[in-house]
Amino acid sequence: MNGPTVSQARAWEPGALSRLATAWEEAARRVLAEADAVGGAVGRSRDHWTGTAADAARTRARGVTDTATATARVLIAASVAAQDGAEQIGAARRQVLALVEAAEHAGFRVGDDGAVHRAADPGPLLSALAGGDRSTAEDMLEARAQRLSGDVRVALQRLGAADADAAGDITAAFSAATEPASNAPATVPAGSRPVRAADPLAEVVHGWPAMSQDRIAAQVAAMSAQQRDQLVAEFPREVGNTDGVPWAMRVQANRVNIASAILAEDGRDDGSRRRLALYRDLLGEVDDPTGRRGRIPRQIIAFDPARASLVELNGDLSTARGVGVLVPGVNTTMDGSAANTATARRFVSGSRGEVAMITYLGGPFPQVDDPSDVVRHAADPDYALQMAPRLVAFSEDVDRAVTSGVPVTVIGHSYGGSIVGTAETLGLTSDRTLFLAAAGSGVGVDDPADWQNRNPEVRRFSMTAPGDFIELVQGIPGGPHGADPDEMPGVTVLATGRYDDGDWVAGWDAHSGMLNRPSDAWRTILAVISGES
Repeated sequence: MNGPTVSQARAWEPGALSRLATAWEEAARRVLAEADAVGGAVGRSRDHWTGTAADAARTRARGVTDTATATARVLIAASVAAQDGAEQIGAARRQVLALVEAAEHAGFRVGDDGAVHRAADPGPLLSALAGGDRSTAEDMLEARAQRLSGDVRVALQRLGAADADAAGDITAAFSAATEPASNAPATVPAGSRPVRAADPLAEVVHGWPAMSQDRIAAQVAAMSAQQRDQLVAEFPREVGNTDGVPWAMRVQANRVNIASAILAEDGRDDGSRRRLALYRDLLGEVDDPTGRRGRIPRQIIAFDPARASLVELNGDLSTARGVGVLVPGVNTTMDGSAANTATARRFVSGSRGEVAMITYLGGPFPQVDDPSDVVRHAADPDYALQMAPRLVAFSEDVDRAVTSGVPVTVIGHSYGGSIVGTAETLGLTSDRTLFLAAAGSGVGVDDPADWQNRNPEVRRFSMTAPGDFIELVQGIPGGPHGADPDEMPGVTVLATGRYDDGDWVAGWDAHSGMLNRPSDAWRTILAVISGES
């Protein structure tokens, strides 16, 4: 048989793996603390120790501290993998034991290989159901044993798969450390002097803010694989958050950034504990929303807590025939981003992987404690003005990353509608723009001519449910978020229809319900993203 045996399932203790995960994280924190202590001592030595020998010693010491810091990050990644593995193995093991217990309680005998055998003759009830025919009753009992055998064996296979996945993830975490590319061949990045192995990559990275995305992309493409790995290892923050850098590298770098963020939290207060939970979740695995694979790593395209920036790709960009970029609204935070991620994954899974979704948190959003005060807080245009330029830049990067001919839909929900509309005035790149219960068409947008999308063929859509509270701010004279997109010339207005339970998609609950509940509205949104509308 494939997979562990029943006796092995009974003997396994997933809690031991969980405890190992805790030990690895504690070890990572100790390693980092010692590295920081060494680094501090090296820095202070400049006050009383100078000369060639001192410089050489400090260089070697910095190498040691850099290695220690990298080791701490690896331990964090391994800890997250082990904890995730413990949870997955624990769930699979509980299913096996529940099936075995149920079979034994019903009078069957379960073999170590998962095979279920009838342990007794048919009882009176089963005989009665068989019309008193003993042979028929025995056949019924045997058929049930076969079904139970299949269930137990499938559960054992799932347990084995969870174990193998955990082992692979832990191994990958410990294999993630990259060595300095001391023997890497020279490369000539676009727009820069040749970068040789003996040269620091800092000069290259420091030039990125003044370079176009195309030049950055060409620069990275000209590097060797070793140099790209070194770039990720030495400059993870820049690599993980720079438009123009290939997304595979950004994902790799942001795993380093997330591990560092875990190490920076002490978990002593509620806020820190919430952040730790988020970061561990970001570093862990999720069920593949396309349904094509099992558990997969998350694809974090940008991660910068200092800027409240979190961008995630959900789905398979290489096979999607439509891509959506979701910009959410009021009360969005990094800590509470799971709801937006769940919304995005529902579109991916609902399309069976035909679409990929990107959740875009490009900075802080308005925060409202009192729901009755949402309209006043939503009227502040500053958040839209600050985030729109970043969205414009990211949309250019999306256009580069997505296969030609695959439509990209930028979706602004609620306050996000104002962000998206404002970005359109600055040169957003999209094939389709969708305003969902949008606060407006963008700051200062009164006419379609105010939009300056880089795609002259862009199509625009708008959807607002009847009775949505957002109608209180849409299109008010002199309002901060511009005209009502539902009334803008050239914008296709989409009906919300009904929920699948028969109720109309209307009222205050529809503000988010149109995105999160099975309905005509939800399917219409999916059709826009996939290019069917």
